[in-house]
Amino acid sequence: AAWLLKAVTCIDLTTLSGDDTASNVHRLCFKAKHPIREDLLKALDMHDKGITVGAVCVYPARVTDAVKALKAAGSNIPVASVAAGFPAGQTPLETKLAEIKLAVEYGAREIDIVISRSLVLSGQWEALYEEIRQCRQACGEAHMKTILATGELGSLVNVYKASMIAMMAGSDFIKTSTGKEVENATYPVGIVMMRAIQEFYWKTGHKVGFKPAGGIRTAQEAITWLMLVKEELGVEWLTPELFRLGASSLLEDIEKQV
Repeated sequence: AAWLLKAVTCIDLTTLSGDDTASNVHRLCFKAKHPIREDLLKALDMHDKGITVGAVCVYPARVTDAVKALKAAGSNIPVASVAAGFPAGQTPLETKLAEIKLAVEYGAREIDIVISRSLVLSGQWEALYEEIRQCRQACGEAHMKTILATGELGSLVNVYKASMIAMMAGSDFIKTSTGKEVENATYPVGIVMMRAIQEFYWKTGHKVGFKPAGGIRTAQEAITWLMLVKEELGVEWLTPELFRLGASSLLEDIEKQV
């Protein structure tokens, strides 16, 4: 039960559908503040521990709705917004930067950007660094999570290099997938990314967060990811500051298991 509640606090509760409206974002925010039923928390003696999810993640156009709903609920849960041409990344850099700035203006405290896969596939590593660096600048005070879209990078070597470059360019987190690719968060990719994080930490003393996303639907999978992070990176990474799970339907299964 402790592992399951730990997983809840690390979830980025997400809705990224074309038919998102103010009302379903509102419902999502309510769920974010009350992720587990009160009677279950009382039975575990955890009802007064302020258990909420890590963040609410939406498209830029829905950020204002999420900020308002969380404010009305008296909650300090951050709003995360996908940006930079999510999910394909096939928009000009100027548009990506403008989208990031708007999302921050609307009140997003975390920005999940997506890289241009073409730069990785054609080996343009310096251009990739420059793009991520400019995105980091556009984020200002907001935390930046860099989505590598690992299912579209072609090889684990590319995943490792893209991870390193994303961290060198100032990413606060690196994230596996948009959830819209054919292949999303897989354990081999996760381990490669975590090893890159570990190496970056050894070389710089700087801790970068990790976020698997896409296709994580069961409590068992969530616990497996927590275990992997504990084994590869250590217990200090098991906090919402350094570990997030990107998920939309995972919470239901966790509540059932609790």
